[in-house]
Amino acid sequence: MRVLVAGASGAIGTRLVPQLIDAGHEVIGTHKSAASAERLRALGAEPLQLDLLDPDAVTGAVLAQKPDAIVHQATALANLTDLKNFDRSFHQTNQLRTRGTDALLAAAQDAGVRRFVAQSYASLKYARTGGMVKSEDDPLEENPAAAMRETGCCHVLPRAEGQRRGRHRPALRSLLRGRQRRAGRARP
Repeated sequence: MRVLVAGASGAIGTRLVPQLIDAGHEVIGTHKSAASAERLRALGAEPLQLDLLDPDAVTGAVLAQKPDAIVHQATALANLTDLKNFDRSFHQTNQLRTRGTDALLAAAQDAGVRRFVAQSYASLKYARTGGMVKSEDDPLEENPAAAMRETGCCHVLPRAEGQRRGRHRPALRSLLRGRQRRAGRARP
């Protein structure tokens, strides 16, 4: 299988790429710097410099590479140190998890990619009701800490529920289902 790994040069990507290659997959790994390209080559992946926040570039890359699957592991957490200003520190990662995911999903749809896996983030945002084990159906905290509101909102679609939904194949819709159910509930 031909697998495009977005964020292949990061902490999780560099561990995932060799596992995919060992399993017999052909891996295309996205990166941002020349040093990362060499690192990906050393791991056995084909490096692809790509800005996930540029939807046209993402669509062009996915159409050109023709992957069978896309794995989204991109973050901007390498130098994260300021947790007092959580939203400011996570801003770029939040953009990758919302706009970047949207760009990848749209490109996957356009290219007919049938498999899509995305990294998730689970903060302590569930309402403090019920038991300790939570599901997607449990309510979210209605008033998250002010410093974490933007990060919490990246769990839901950045547009109205249902918009663009019809563009995604059923296999890709499952990724969006939890975000769409919570749309509007997590926003302050």
